[in-house]
Amino acid sequence: MTIVNRKRHGFSSRKIHASIEPHAVHYLSQRTSFWIAALSVIAYVAGNMMGQYGWHTFWASVLGRTDDSLIVYTGTVTPIAQVPDFERWSRYGGNPKEHTFQQVPRDVLIPLPQYNASTAGEGVYSIGHLGSYATGAENSGSHVGVDIRVPVGTPVRSIASGIVERVQLTDSGGMGIMVVIRHPNVPDPVSPQRTTTLHSVYGHLSSAIASEGMVVSKGELIGYSGKTGFATGPHLHFQIDRDDAPWHPFWPFSYSDQHAAGLSFVAAVDHGLQQSEGRKYTVHPMLYVQANYPPARTTLASADPSHLPSLQSSSAQSRASSRDSAVRTVSRLAERRQSRIASRALRNRVAALAPEHAAASSSASNSVVVSRSTVVTASPEFPSSLSLPEAYTVEITHDGAFTGRTWESVRIRILDAMGEPVRSPDLSSDIYLRTSFGEAEFKPMQLTRFDFDNGTAMVQMLPRGRRTVIIEAKPYGVTSKPMASEDD
Repeated sequence: MTIVNRKRHGFSSRKIHASIEPHAVHYLSQRTSFWIAALSVIAYVAGNMMGQYGWHTFWASVLGRTDDSLIVYTGTVTPIAQVPDFERWSRYGGNPKEHTFQQVPRDVLIPLPQYNASTAGEGVYSIGHLGSYATGAENSGSHVGVDIRVPVGTPVRSIASGIVERVQLTDSGGMGIMVVIRHPNVPDPVSPQRTTTLHSVYGHLSSAIASEGMVVSKGELIGYSGKTGFATGPHLHFQIDRDDAPWHPFWPFSYSDQHAAGLSFVAAVDHGLQQSEGRKYTVHPMLYVQANYPPARTTLASADPSHLPSLQSSSAQSRASSRDSAVRTVSRLAERRQSRIASRALRNRVAALAPEHAAASSSASNSVVVSRSTVVTASPEFPSSLSLPEAYTVEITHDGAFTGRTWESVRIRILDAMGEPVRSPDLSSDIYLRTSFGEAEFKPMQLTRFDFDNGTAMVQMLPRGRRTVIIEAKPYGVTSKPMASEDD
């Protein structure tokens, strides 16, 4: 049999019905879920664009720079709100080189002291502006900015409204983890009637929560202090650069300048290398924030139409100020709501105590009670608002010995006059666990009223070394009987 091509015989073929395969969108459009998903995406994008910084952030990503006219100057605040009273904190056994800000008792926190040039290099301000590592005194070196001695984890805030220009998240370089914020339209420290742009720098942080391009308000949290980078101890490096500085953060000398002078970095600072450059391109940071210059005001001398742009600018500032006020109001309402939620949670927790808590309490009663001390009365160091009712006592219970290799259980109880646990102790101050003798680590080190179930809180303690340990509950002055090492 021979196969012959059909074209040789004059035959041809074609389809009666043209079959065109529909596009995938044709099938998707037939389903309701497709349109729901599409509309959800459109609503999400539109909602974000209508937010406070939506369109602004979009155009910033396109144009590459934030519009400075959106930033309204409303005054300045210090970069840190509260610091420990180091003398009083030492009575608790506190040490800024070993303990964090979270371990500082609330009653020893004070507002950041006023900066005084005559005391720079002492107390909180370890190095003054253009100071040296040797003395810390002002104008004794070329260290730009001010070093503020604070424990790790101290909240750091923006000194004024601005735009986060740079965030370094790695522990590299002299400044370590740092944040740089640009502050446009702020009073010029030389002539406060004029406006300028300044850059604030926050160095040696333990962590930064701000991100580049973020618009921050005055006093907004941007990170936590630390000791990253070139730092011999925990502190905040705080400086303010002028806008015309060659770079930010500005430093008055480079490595080549230092090498040419035959000096190490520390020696270069102590010798005041290029101090004049630091004076030219930086501003005394603490004196500037403490001045808290009022916003510049424009006075209209006549009804000249040429003044209309300033009126429009004033109107824009008013609208921006209204937006800031609305944001602050929403924040306050959110804080109040969180407080109410926490209060309800506490009431529910106390009302719904599980039976196993009672069983654990009866089981713990078989252990040896090694201390039952009456809470001390109020004194100038501990105001009456920090003491429990006179009928209450604090009980510290442990088994009297430790191995030094494992965590030991310690029971803290608040008892009434009958020796019964107080179901919901109303603590005016948290309880801070320390050692009055020996060394130990506690988990947790701080007890709030939320930590007490049926008047009992369990704490884990890890002794350091073989020395006998005596536990103390601050600020009530309660101490335990000694806990000795089993190896002795």
